[in-house]
Amino acid sequence: MAERPPTFRRILLISPLATACLAAASWAQAGTTPLTVSQKTDSFVQRLIQDKIREEVSVIVKTGGRLGASQAATIESLGGRVVQKLGLIGSVVVQLPGDRLAKLATLRFVERVSLDAKMVKKDEFTFENSMAAAAFAASGLTGRGVTVAVLDSGIDDNDDLDNPLTGKSRILNAVSFAPKSVGTDDRCGHGTHVAGIIAGNGFKSSGNGYFRTFYGLARKANLLNVRVLDAAGSTNVSNVVSAIQWVVSNKSLYGVRVINLSLGHEVGESYKTDPLCQALEKAWKAGIVVVCAAGNEGRTSALALGSSGDNEGYGTAYGSVASPGNDPYVITVGAMKALDDSRSHDTIATYSSRGPARLDYVLKPDIIAPGNQVISLRKPLSFLELTGPNNVVPTSSYCSRPSLLSSSNYFKMSGTSMATPVVAGAVAMMLEADPSLTPDTVKARLMVSADKWAAASGDADPCTYGAGYLNVAAAVNNRMVLRTPALSPSLTLDSNGNLVVDGDPASGVQSLWGGATELRAVWGSRAVWGTNKLNGNRALWGSSVWSNRAMWGTSTFSLGDALGGAVGIVLILLGE
Repeated sequence: MAERPPTFRRILLISPLATACLAAASWAQAGTTPLTVSQKTDSFVQRLIQDKIREEVSVIVKTGGRLGASQAATIESLGGRVVQKLGLIGSVVVQLPGDRLAKLATLRFVERVSLDAKMVKKDEFTFENSMAAAAFAASGLTGRGVTVAVLDSGIDDNDDLDNPLTGKSRILNAVSFAPKSVGTDDRCGHGTHVAGIIAGNGFKSSGNGYFRTFYGLARKANLLNVRVLDAAGSTNVSNVVSAIQWVVSNKSLYGVRVINLSLGHEVGESYKTDPLCQALEKAWKAGIVVVCAAGNEGRTSALALGSSGDNEGYGTAYGSVASPGNDPYVITVGAMKALDDSRSHDTIATYSSRGPARLDYVLKPDIIAPGNQVISLRKPLSFLELTGPNNVVPTSSYCSRPSLLSSSNYFKMSGTSMATPVVAGAVAMMLEADPSLTPDTVKARLMVSADKWAAASGDADPCTYGAGYLNVAAAVNNRMVLRTPALSPSLTLDSNGNLVVDGDPASGVQSLWGGATELRAVWGSRAVWGTNKLNGNRALWGSSVWSNRAMWGTSTFSLGDALGGAVGIVLILLGE
Protein backbone atom coordinates (compact mmCIF):
# COMPACT_ATOMS: atom_id res chain seq x y z
CA MET A 1 0.00 0.00 0.00
CA ALA A 2 1.52 3.27 -1.10
CA GLU A 3 -0.83 5.52 0.76
CA ARG A 4 -3.37 5.21 3.56
CA PRO A 5 -6.76 6.65 2.61
CA PRO A 6 -8.73 8.62 5.19
CA THR A 7 -10.21 6.55 7.99
CA PHE A 8 -13.89 7.18 8.62
CA ARG A 9 -15.34 6.44 12.06
CA ARG A 10 -18.99 6.02 12.88
CA ILE A 11 -20.23 8.52 15.45
CA LEU A 12 -22.67 6.86 17.80
CA LEU A 13 -24.78 9.94 18.45
CA ILE A 14 -28.22 10.98 17.24
CA SER A 15 -27.63 14.50 15.93
CA PRO A 16 -30.37 17.00 14.99
CA LEU A 17 -29.59 16.31 11.33
CA ALA A 18 -29.96 12.55 11.87
CA THR A 19 -33.23 13.13 13.70
CA ALA A 20 -34.51 15.19 10.79
CA CYS A 21 -33.48 12.47 8.34
CA LEU A 22 -35.27 9.82 10.38
CA ALA A 23 -38.38 11.97 10.48
CA ALA A 24 -38.17 12.59 6.74
CA ALA A 25 -37.90 8.86 6.12
CA SER A 26 -41.08 8.21 8.08
CA TRP A 27 -42.90 10.90 6.08
CA ALA A 28 -41.75 9.32 2.82
CA GLN A 29 -43.10 5.95 3.92
CA ALA A 30 -46.39 7.61 4.68
CA GLY A 31 -46.49 9.03 1.15
CA THR A 32 -46.27 12.64 2.26
CA THR A 33 -43.22 14.89 1.85
CA PRO A 34 -40.57 13.51 -0.57
CA LEU A 35 -36.96 13.41 0.60
CA THR A 36 -34.45 15.91 -0.71
CA VAL A 37 -31.14 14.94 -2.36
CA SER A 38 -29.21 15.71 0.83
CA GLN A 39 -31.57 13.53 2.85
CA LYS A 40 -31.10 10.60 0.46
CA THR A 41 -27.29 10.71 0.21
CA ASP A 42 -24.41 10.26 2.61
CA SER A 43 -21.91 13.03 3.35
CA PHE A 44 -19.36 11.65 0.89
CA VAL A 45 -21.81 11.69 -2.00
CA GLN A 46 -22.94 15.15 -0.94
CA ARG A 47 -19.33 16.31 -1.13
CA LEU A 48 -18.93 14.80 -4.61
CA ILE A 49 -22.05 16.63 -5.74
CA GLN A 50 -20.86 19.86 -4.14
CA ASP A 51 -17.43 19.57 -5.78
CA LYS A 52 -19.09 18.82 -9.15
CA ILE A 53 -16.98 15.70 -9.68
CA ARG A 54 -17.34 14.49 -13.27
CA GLU A 55 -15.24 11.32 -13.06
CA GLU A 56 -17.02 8.00 -12.81
CA VAL A 57 -17.77 6.94 -9.26
CA SER A 58 -19.16 3.83 -7.65
CA VAL A 59 -22.13 4.11 -5.31
CA ILE A 60 -24.41 1.75 -3.45
CA VAL A 61 -28.04 2.46 -4.32
CA LYS A 62 -30.76 1.18 -2.03
CA THR A 63 -33.90 0.35 -3.99
CA GLY A 64 -35.70 -1.85 -1.50
CA GLY A 65 -35.12 -4.74 -3.87
CA ARG A 66 -37.30 -3.18 -6.55
CA LEU A 67 -35.16 -2.88 -9.66
CA GLY A 68 -36.85 -4.01 -12.82
CA ALA A 69 -35.88 -3.46 -16.42
CA SER A 70 -37.44 0.01 -16.54
CA GLN A 71 -35.52 1.17 -13.49
CA ALA A 72 -32.26 -0.22 -14.89
CA ALA A 73 -32.98 1.57 -18.16
CA THR A 74 -33.49 4.83 -16.27
CA ILE A 75 -30.09 4.43 -14.63
CA GLU A 76 -28.56 3.74 -18.03
CA SER A 77 -30.13 6.91 -19.38
CA LEU A 78 -28.04 8.81 -16.82
CA GLY A 79 -24.88 7.20 -18.18
CA GLY A 80 -24.75 4.64 -15.37
CA ARG A 81 -24.76 0.86 -15.16
CA VAL A 82 -25.61 -1.70 -12.53
CA VAL A 83 -22.49 -3.76 -11.84
CA GLN A 84 -23.49 -5.79 -8.80
CA LYS A 85 -26.57 -6.79 -6.82
CA LEU A 86 -26.52 -6.69 -3.03
CA GLY A 87 -29.65 -8.65 -2.30
CA LEU A 88 -28.91 -8.95 1.39
CA ILE A 89 -29.46 -5.22 1.87
CA GLY A 90 -31.85 -4.62 -1.04
CA SER A 91 -29.32 -2.56 -2.99
CA VAL A 92 -27.23 -2.51 -6.13
CA VAL A 93 -23.82 -1.11 -6.99
CA VAL A 94 -24.02 1.54 -9.69
CA GLN A 95 -21.17 3.17 -11.56
CA LEU A 96 -21.90 6.51 -13.19
CA PRO A 97 -20.40 9.98 -13.78
CA GLY A 98 -20.20 12.04 -10.61
CA ASP A 99 -22.17 14.90 -12.12
CA ARG A 100 -25.20 12.61 -12.41
CA LEU A 101 -25.33 11.71 -8.73
CA ALA A 102 -27.87 14.38 -7.81
CA LYS A 103 -30.18 13.26 -10.59
CA LEU A 104 -29.83 9.64 -9.50
CA ALA A 105 -30.85 10.57 -5.96
CA THR A 106 -34.03 12.24 -7.18
CA LEU A 107 -35.36 9.07 -8.82
CA ARG A 108 -38.48 7.86 -7.01
CA PHE A 109 -37.34 4.24 -6.72
CA VAL A 110 -34.02 5.26 -5.14
CA GLU A 111 -34.19 5.27 -1.35
CA ARG A 112 -30.55 5.95 -0.54
CA VAL A 113 -27.24 6.62 -2.31
CA SER A 114 -23.99 5.89 -0.47
CA LEU A 115 -20.44 6.06 -1.67
CA ASP A 116 -18.95 2.63 -2.28
CA ALA A 117 -16.08 3.76 -0.05
CA LYS A 118 -12.67 2.18 -0.11
CA MET A 119 -12.23 0.03 2.97
CA VAL A 120 -8.97 0.28 4.90
CA LYS A 121 -7.34 -2.96 6.01
CA LYS A 122 -7.12 -3.39 9.77
CA ASP A 123 -3.49 -2.92 10.64
CA GLU A 124 -2.24 -5.47 13.10
CA PHE A 125 -1.66 -5.03 16.84
CA THR A 126 1.96 -3.87 16.77
CA PHE A 127 1.48 -1.33 13.96
CA GLU A 128 -1.82 0.16 15.08
CA ASN A 129 -1.50 0.04 18.87
CA SER A 130 2.00 1.49 18.95
CA MET A 131 0.64 4.54 17.08
CA ALA A 132 3.02 3.74 14.23
CA ALA A 133 0.06 3.82 11.86
CA ALA A 134 -0.61 7.43 12.82
CA ALA A 135 3.06 8.31 12.37
CA PHE A 136 3.14 6.69 8.95
CA ALA A 137 -0.08 8.35 7.85
CA ALA A 138 1.19 11.77 8.91
CA SER A 139 4.78 11.55 7.74
CA GLY A 140 5.25 8.47 5.57
CA LEU A 141 8.21 7.37 7.70
CA THR A 142 9.40 3.86 6.84
CA GLY A 143 12.90 3.60 8.35
CA ARG A 144 14.48 4.14 4.95
CA GLY A 145 18.25 4.46 5.19
CA VAL A 146 18.44 3.05 8.72
CA THR A 147 19.98 -0.36 9.45
CA VAL A 148 18.90 -2.47 12.41
CA ALA A 149 21.20 -5.27 13.54
CA VAL A 150 19.10 -8.21 14.71
CA LEU A 151 21.07 -10.38 17.12
CA ASP A 152 18.93 -13.47 17.20
CA SER A 153 18.52 -16.95 15.69
CA GLY A 154 19.01 -15.77 12.10
CA ILE A 155 16.68 -14.31 9.50
CA ASP A 156 15.12 -16.38 6.75
CA ASP A 157 15.00 -14.91 3.23
CA ASN A 158 11.50 -13.58 2.72
CA ASP A 159 9.72 -11.39 0.16
CA ASP A 160 8.42 -9.25 3.01
CA LEU A 161 12.03 -8.27 3.71
CA ASP A 162 12.85 -7.36 0.11
CA ASN A 163 12.76 -4.03 -1.66
CA PRO A 164 9.67 -4.48 -3.88
CA LEU A 165 11.01 -2.01 -6.44
CA THR A 166 14.30 -3.83 -7.03
CA GLY A 167 13.51 -7.31 -5.76
CA LYS A 168 16.71 -7.21 -3.71
CA SER A 169 16.81 -8.25 -0.08
CA ARG A 170 17.04 -5.54 2.57
CA ILE A 171 19.20 -7.91 4.62
CA LEU A 172 22.57 -6.32 3.89
CA ASN A 173 24.72 -9.10 5.28
CA ALA A 174 24.51 -12.25 7.37
CA VAL A 175 27.10 -13.50 9.87
CA SER A 176 26.95 -16.12 12.58
CA PHE A 177 28.31 -16.29 16.08
CA ALA A 178 25.99 -19.10 17.13
CA PRO A 179 27.44 -22.11 18.92
CA LYS A 180 28.41 -24.91 16.53
CA SER A 181 27.06 -22.79 13.71
CA VAL A 182 26.67 -24.28 10.28
CA GLY A 183 25.29 -21.15 8.67
CA THR A 184 23.28 -18.00 9.14
CA ASP A 185 19.85 -19.40 8.32
CA ASP A 186 17.13 -19.35 10.97
CA ARG A 187 16.44 -22.85 12.25
CA CYS A 188 14.62 -21.63 15.35
CA GLY A 189 12.05 -19.32 13.72
CA HIS A 190 12.44 -16.60 16.34
CA GLY A 191 14.77 -14.24 14.49
CA THR A 192 12.68 -14.23 11.32
CA HIS A 193 9.60 -13.34 13.34
CA VAL A 194 11.46 -10.51 15.09
CA ALA A 195 12.80 -9.18 11.78
CA GLY A 196 9.28 -9.06 10.34
CA ILE A 197 8.06 -6.98 13.28
CA ILE A 198 10.85 -4.49 12.68
CA ALA A 199 10.82 -4.24 8.90
CA GLY A 200 8.21 -6.46 7.23
CA ASN A 201 6.58 -4.71 4.26
CA GLY A 202 3.46 -6.91 4.09
CA PHE A 203 4.20 -8.06 0.54
CA LYS A 204 2.87 -11.59 1.07
CA SER A 205 -0.39 -10.32 2.54
CA SER A 206 -1.07 -7.48 0.10
CA GLY A 207 -2.93 -7.26 -3.17
CA ASN A 208 -6.11 -8.66 -4.66
CA GLY A 209 -7.91 -11.03 -2.31
CA TYR A 210 -6.09 -9.99 0.88
CA PHE A 211 -8.12 -8.31 3.59
CA ARG A 212 -5.42 -8.10 6.27
CA THR A 213 -1.86 -6.91 5.80
CA PHE A 214 0.88 -7.72 8.30
CA TYR A 215 3.26 -4.78 8.40
CA GLY A 216 6.38 -4.26 10.42
CA LEU A 217 6.93 -0.76 11.74
CA ALA A 218 9.82 0.35 9.53
CA ARG A 219 8.88 -1.32 6.26
CA LYS A 220 11.86 0.03 4.28
CA ALA A 221 14.58 -0.29 6.93
CA ASN A 222 17.63 -2.41 6.26
CA LEU A 223 18.63 -5.35 8.42
CA LEU A 224 21.78 -7.15 9.48
CA ASN A 225 21.30 -10.83 10.19
CA VAL A 226 23.63 -11.45 13.13
CA ARG A 227 22.95 -14.98 14.26
CA VAL A 228 23.84 -15.70 17.88
CA LEU A 229 21.32 -18.40 18.86
CA ASP A 230 21.29 -22.03 17.93
CA ALA A 231 18.24 -23.86 16.60
CA ALA A 232 16.85 -24.33 20.12
CA GLY A 233 17.32 -20.65 20.98
CA SER A 234 20.34 -20.66 23.26
CA THR A 235 23.93 -19.45 23.19
CA ASN A 236 26.69 -18.19 25.46
CA VAL A 237 27.32 -14.63 26.54
CA SER A 238 30.71 -14.68 24.83
CA ASN A 239 29.09 -15.37 21.47
CA VAL A 240 26.80 -12.38 21.88
CA VAL A 241 29.65 -10.14 22.99
CA SER A 242 31.61 -11.17 19.87
CA ALA A 243 28.59 -10.36 17.75
CA ILE A 244 28.24 -6.93 19.36
CA GLN A 245 31.88 -6.24 18.67
CA TRP A 246 31.39 -7.15 15.00
CA VAL A 247 28.39 -4.83 14.74
CA VAL A 248 30.29 -1.92 16.30
CA SER A 249 33.26 -2.52 13.99
CA ASN A 250 31.00 -2.54 10.94
CA LYS A 251 28.69 0.25 12.05
CA SER A 252 29.81 2.72 9.37
CA LEU A 253 30.00 0.15 6.58
CA TYR A 254 26.34 -0.84 6.94
CA GLY A 255 24.86 2.28 8.51
CA VAL A 256 23.91 0.48 11.71
CA ARG A 257 21.93 2.72 14.06
CA VAL A 258 19.98 0.16 16.12
CA ILE A 259 20.63 -3.19 17.79
CA ASN A 260 17.68 -5.41 18.68
CA LEU A 261 18.23 -7.96 21.44
CA SER A 262 15.13 -10.08 22.05
CA LEU A 263 17.05 -12.36 24.38
CA GLY A 264 18.63 -12.32 27.80
CA HIS A 265 19.77 -14.19 30.88
CA GLU A 266 19.12 -13.99 34.57
CA VAL A 267 20.95 -11.23 36.38
CA GLY A 268 23.93 -12.66 38.18
CA GLU A 269 25.96 -9.54 38.87
CA SER A 270 25.82 -5.77 38.71
CA TYR A 271 25.48 -4.24 35.27
CA LYS A 272 28.74 -2.47 36.08
CA THR A 273 30.59 -5.76 35.71
CA ASP A 274 28.24 -7.83 33.54
CA PRO A 275 30.16 -8.52 30.27
CA LEU A 276 27.03 -8.35 28.13
CA CYS A 277 25.96 -5.04 29.65
CA GLN A 278 29.39 -3.60 29.27
CA ALA A 279 29.59 -4.64 25.61
CA LEU A 280 26.25 -2.99 24.91
CA GLU A 281 27.34 0.19 26.66
CA LYS A 282 30.22 0.31 24.19
CA ALA A 283 27.75 0.03 21.34
CA TRP A 284 25.57 2.74 22.88
CA LYS A 285 28.51 5.11 23.24
CA ALA A 286 29.47 4.35 19.64
CA GLY A 287 26.15 5.87 18.57
CA ILE A 288 24.00 2.74 18.31
CA VAL A 289 20.60 2.64 20.02
CA VAL A 290 20.29 -0.64 21.94
CA VAL A 291 16.79 -2.06 22.51
CA CYS A 292 16.44 -5.04 24.86
CA ALA A 293 13.66 -7.30 26.08
CA ALA A 294 12.67 -7.00 29.73
CA GLY A 295 12.05 -10.75 30.04
CA ASN A 296 9.07 -13.03 30.49
CA GLU A 297 9.35 -13.78 34.20
CA GLY A 298 6.70 -11.41 35.51
CA ARG A 299 4.64 -14.13 37.22
CA THR A 300 5.35 -15.61 40.64
CA SER A 301 3.12 -18.61 39.96
CA ALA A 302 2.85 -20.86 36.93
CA LEU A 303 -0.91 -21.18 37.50
CA ALA A 304 -3.40 -18.38 38.00
CA LEU A 305 -5.15 -18.37 41.35
CA GLY A 306 -8.22 -16.55 40.05
CA SER A 307 -8.37 -14.03 37.22
CA SER A 308 -9.14 -11.08 39.50
CA GLY A 309 -6.13 -11.45 41.76
CA ASP A 310 -2.75 -9.79 41.63
CA ASN A 311 -1.43 -9.84 38.06
CA GLU A 312 -4.57 -11.69 36.96
CA GLY A 313 -4.00 -14.30 39.64
CA TYR A 314 -0.41 -15.15 38.73
CA GLY A 315 1.17 -12.82 41.27
CA THR A 316 3.75 -10.19 40.36
CA ALA A 317 7.44 -11.05 40.26
CA TYR A 318 9.14 -7.74 40.93
CA GLY A 319 12.87 -7.64 40.30
CA SER A 320 12.60 -10.08 37.40
CA VAL A 321 14.08 -8.00 34.56
CA ALA A 322 16.74 -9.94 32.67
CA SER A 323 20.23 -8.95 31.64
CA PRO A 324 21.10 -6.96 29.57
CA GLY A 325 17.77 -5.18 30.17
CA ASN A 326 19.06 -4.26 33.64
CA ASP A 327 21.62 -1.87 32.19
CA PRO A 328 20.72 1.81 32.70
CA TYR A 329 21.87 2.83 29.21
CA VAL A 330 19.76 0.48 27.09
CA ILE A 331 16.07 0.83 26.30
CA THR A 332 14.30 -2.01 28.11
CA VAL A 333 10.89 -3.02 26.80
CA GLY A 334 7.95 -4.69 28.52
CA ALA A 335 5.00 -6.30 26.71
CA MET A 336 1.39 -5.16 26.46
CA LYS A 337 -1.62 -7.17 25.35
CA ALA A 338 -4.91 -6.17 23.76
CA LEU A 339 -8.24 -6.87 25.43
CA ASP A 340 -10.36 -5.66 22.50
CA ASP A 341 -10.06 -3.28 19.54
CA SER A 342 -9.37 -0.22 21.70
CA ARG A 343 -5.78 0.73 22.48
CA SER A 344 -7.01 2.50 25.63
CA HIS A 345 -7.99 -0.88 27.07
CA ASP A 346 -4.60 -2.53 26.49
CA THR A 347 -2.94 -3.84 29.62
CA ILE A 348 0.33 -5.38 30.71
CA ALA A 349 0.95 -8.99 29.75
CA THR A 350 1.11 -11.04 32.93
CA TYR A 351 4.44 -12.58 31.95
CA SER A 352 6.18 -9.25 31.27
CA SER A 353 9.11 -8.91 33.69
CA ARG A 354 8.95 -6.20 36.32
CA GLY A 355 11.61 -3.97 37.79
CA PRO A 356 13.55 -2.80 39.56
CA ALA A 357 16.57 -4.62 38.19
CA ARG A 358 18.14 -7.08 40.54
CA LEU A 359 21.17 -5.97 42.59
CA ASP A 360 21.38 -2.42 41.25
CA TYR A 361 17.66 -1.59 41.68
CA VAL A 362 17.61 0.22 38.31
CA LEU A 363 14.10 1.43 37.46
CA LYS A 364 12.98 -0.80 34.59
CA PRO A 365 11.37 -1.36 32.14
CA ASP A 366 11.85 1.94 30.37
CA ILE A 367 8.82 1.60 28.11
CA ILE A 368 6.09 -0.86 27.19
CA ALA A 369 4.94 -1.84 23.70
CA PRO A 370 2.57 -4.31 22.01
CA GLY A 371 3.95 -7.83 22.35
CA ASN A 372 1.14 -10.36 22.79
CA GLN A 373 -0.23 -12.62 20.05
CA VAL A 374 1.83 -10.80 17.44
CA ILE A 375 1.58 -11.98 13.84
CA SER A 376 4.80 -11.77 11.87
CA LEU A 377 6.94 -13.80 9.47
CA ARG A 378 7.01 -17.55 9.60
CA LYS A 379 9.99 -19.82 9.08
CA PRO A 380 8.40 -23.12 7.99
CA LEU A 381 9.44 -26.25 9.85
CA SER A 382 11.42 -24.27 12.40
CA PHE A 383 12.21 -25.51 15.89
CA LEU A 384 9.45 -23.38 17.38
CA GLU A 385 6.91 -24.61 14.88
CA LEU A 386 7.79 -28.29 15.32
CA THR A 387 8.07 -28.30 19.10
CA GLY A 388 5.62 -25.62 20.26
CA PRO A 389 1.89 -24.95 19.92
CA ASN A 390 0.34 -24.64 16.48
CA ASN A 391 0.74 -20.90 15.96
CA VAL A 392 0.72 -20.91 12.16
CA VAL A 393 -1.73 -18.25 10.98
CA PRO A 394 -4.27 -19.84 8.56
CA THR A 395 -4.11 -18.35 5.08
CA SER A 396 -7.89 -18.02 5.16
CA SER A 397 -7.61 -15.55 8.04
CA TYR A 398 -5.99 -12.95 5.80
CA CYS A 399 -6.84 -14.00 2.23
CA SER A 400 -10.35 -14.31 0.80
CA ARG A 401 -9.37 -16.71 -1.97
CA PRO A 402 -6.53 -18.90 -0.72
CA SER A 403 -5.23 -21.61 -2.97
CA LEU A 404 -5.80 -25.17 -1.85
CA LEU A 405 -2.06 -25.70 -2.02
CA SER A 406 -1.09 -22.39 -0.44
CA SER A 407 1.03 -22.35 2.70
CA SER A 408 0.75 -19.60 5.27
CA ASN A 409 3.60 -17.11 5.45
CA TYR A 410 2.85 -15.91 8.96
CA PHE A 411 3.21 -17.11 12.53
CA LYS A 412 1.88 -15.86 15.87
CA MET A 413 4.06 -15.39 18.95
CA SER A 414 3.93 -13.59 22.30
CA GLY A 415 6.53 -12.18 24.63
CA THR A 416 8.76 -9.23 25.36
CA SER A 417 10.77 -10.65 22.46
CA MET A 418 7.97 -9.32 20.24
CA ALA A 419 7.58 -5.98 22.03
CA THR A 420 11.28 -5.18 21.66
CA PRO A 421 11.35 -5.07 17.83
CA VAL A 422 8.28 -2.83 17.92
CA VAL A 423 10.42 -0.24 19.70
CA ALA A 424 13.41 -0.97 17.44
CA GLY A 425 11.22 -0.29 14.42
CA ALA A 426 9.97 2.91 16.03
CA VAL A 427 13.55 4.02 16.57
CA ALA A 428 14.30 3.42 12.88
CA MET A 429 11.41 5.72 11.99
CA MET A 430 12.70 8.39 14.37
CA LEU A 431 16.21 8.18 12.93
CA GLU A 432 14.90 8.44 9.39
CA ALA A 433 13.11 11.63 10.40
CA ASP A 434 16.24 13.02 12.07
CA PRO A 435 19.52 11.10 11.49
CA SER A 436 21.36 13.42 13.89
CA LEU A 437 19.66 11.99 16.99
CA THR A 438 21.93 10.44 19.59
CA PRO A 439 20.95 7.25 21.43
CA ASP A 440 20.34 9.27 24.58
CA THR A 441 18.01 11.71 22.83
CA VAL A 442 16.15 8.82 21.20
CA LYS A 443 15.64 7.15 24.57
CA ALA A 444 14.54 10.38 26.26
CA ARG A 445 12.07 11.21 23.47
CA LEU A 446 10.56 7.74 23.62
CA MET A 447 10.07 7.91 27.37
CA VAL A 448 8.86 11.51 27.63
CA SER A 449 6.38 11.05 24.76
CA ALA A 450 5.04 7.69 25.94
CA ASP A 451 1.40 7.63 27.02
CA LYS A 452 1.36 7.41 30.81
CA TRP A 453 -0.32 4.17 31.77
CA ALA A 454 -1.98 2.63 34.78
CA ALA A 455 -3.89 -0.49 35.71
CA ALA A 456 -7.68 -0.43 35.91
CA SER A 457 -7.27 0.18 39.64
CA GLY A 458 -5.36 3.38 38.91
CA ASP A 459 -2.00 1.92 39.92
CA ALA A 460 0.64 3.59 37.73
CA ASP A 461 3.48 1.33 38.98
CA PRO A 462 6.65 2.37 37.07
CA CYS A 463 8.24 -1.04 37.66
CA THR A 464 5.48 -2.51 35.51
CA TYR A 465 4.70 0.19 32.95
CA GLY A 466 7.98 2.10 32.88
CA ALA A 467 7.56 5.58 31.43
CA GLY A 468 4.42 4.41 29.65
CA TYR A 469 3.02 2.96 26.45
CA LEU A 470 4.96 3.57 23.24
CA ASN A 471 3.46 6.30 21.08
CA VAL A 472 5.46 6.42 17.84
CA ALA A 473 3.64 9.45 16.45
CA ALA A 474 4.39 11.47 19.59
CA ALA A 475 8.02 10.29 19.69
CA VAL A 476 8.59 11.32 16.07
CA ASN A 477 7.19 14.78 16.78
CA ASN A 478 9.02 15.29 20.08
CA ARG A 479 11.79 17.90 19.95
CA MET A 480 13.63 17.20 23.18
CA VAL A 481 17.43 17.22 22.79
CA LEU A 482 19.58 15.59 25.45
CA ARG A 483 23.25 16.37 25.99
CA THR A 484 23.73 14.09 28.99
CA PRO A 485 23.39 10.30 29.32
CA ALA A 486 19.76 9.15 29.54
CA LEU A 487 20.50 6.62 32.25
CA SER A 488 17.59 4.82 33.82
CA PRO A 489 17.74 5.81 37.52
CA SER A 490 17.99 3.55 40.52
CA LEU A 491 15.33 3.26 43.21
CA THR A 492 15.91 3.57 46.94
CA LEU A 493 13.84 3.56 50.12
CA ASP A 494 13.90 6.81 52.04
CA SER A 495 13.80 7.08 55.83
CA ASN A 496 10.01 7.01 55.77
CA GLY A 497 9.83 3.82 53.77
CA ASN A 498 8.82 5.54 50.56
CA LEU A 499 10.09 4.30 47.21
CA VAL A 500 11.97 7.14 45.53
CA VAL A 501 14.28 7.77 42.62
CA ASP A 502 17.92 8.02 43.61
CA GLY A 503 18.76 11.72 43.53
CA ASP A 504 22.49 11.28 44.03
CA PRO A 505 24.23 13.63 41.56
CA ALA A 506 27.06 11.10 41.32
CA SER A 507 24.66 8.63 39.76
CA GLY A 508 24.67 10.62 36.54
CA VAL A 509 20.89 10.66 36.22
CA GLN A 510 19.93 13.78 38.16
CA SER A 511 20.33 16.11 35.19
CA LEU A 512 17.55 14.37 33.35
CA TRP A 513 15.35 12.66 35.94
CA GLY A 514 16.40 14.31 39.21
CA GLY A 515 13.82 17.05 39.70
CA ALA A 516 10.17 16.53 40.52
CA THR A 517 9.11 18.19 37.28
CA GLU A 518 11.29 15.91 35.20
CA LEU A 519 10.15 12.84 37.11
CA ARG A 520 6.51 13.63 36.48
CA ALA A 521 7.19 14.30 32.80
CA VAL A 522 8.67 10.85 32.40
CA TRP A 523 6.71 8.61 34.76
CA GLY A 524 3.52 10.56 35.49
CA SER A 525 2.30 12.23 38.65
CA ARG A 526 1.50 9.08 40.64
CA ALA A 527 4.19 6.70 39.57
CA VAL A 528 7.39 7.12 41.57
CA TRP A 529 6.99 9.01 44.82
CA GLY A 530 5.10 8.14 47.94
CA THR A 531 4.35 4.75 49.40
CA ASN A 532 4.49 2.03 46.79
CA LYS A 533 3.26 -1.54 47.01
CA LEU A 534 6.73 -2.73 46.03
CA ASN A 535 7.97 -2.18 49.56
CA GLY A 536 4.95 -3.69 51.27
CA ASN A 537 6.95 -6.41 53.00
CA ARG A 538 10.40 -5.06 52.27
CA ALA A 539 11.15 -8.31 50.46
CA LEU A 540 12.63 -6.54 47.46
CA TRP A 541 15.15 -4.83 49.63
CA GLY A 542 16.21 -7.85 51.64
CA SER A 543 18.49 -10.69 50.70
CA SER A 544 15.88 -13.45 50.60
CA VAL A 545 14.25 -12.14 47.44
CA TRP A 546 17.25 -13.05 45.38
CA SER A 547 16.87 -16.76 45.86
CA ASN A 548 16.14 -18.59 42.64
CA ARG A 549 12.54 -19.40 43.53
CA ALA A 550 11.64 -16.00 44.94
CA MET A 551 13.34 -14.06 42.18
CA TRP A 552 12.35 -16.09 39.16
CA GLY A 553 9.10 -17.72 40.20
CA THR A 554 8.37 -21.16 38.81
CA SER A 555 10.09 -20.59 35.50
CA THR A 556 10.52 -23.44 33.07
CA PHE A 557 14.26 -22.82 33.35
CA SER A 558 15.88 -23.26 36.73
CA LEU A 559 18.92 -21.18 37.53
CA GLY A 560 21.10 -24.17 36.73
CA ASP A 561 19.39 -24.67 33.39
CA ALA A 562 19.79 -21.02 32.56
CA LEU A 563 23.48 -20.98 33.33
CA GLY A 564 24.06 -24.25 31.50
CA GLY A 565 26.90 -25.10 33.84
CA ALA A 566 28.89 -22.10 32.62
CA VAL A 567 27.85 -18.66 31.47
CA GLY A 568 24.73 -19.23 29.42
CA ILE A 569 22.02 -17.08 27.96
CA VAL A 570 18.43 -18.14 27.65
CA LEU A 571 16.24 -16.88 24.87
CA ILE A 572 13.34 -14.74 26.05
CA LEU A 573 10.66 -16.52 24.15
CA LEU A 574 6.93 -17.10 24.31
CA GLY A 575 4.83 -15.63 27.06
CA GLU A 576 1.40 -17.24 26.89
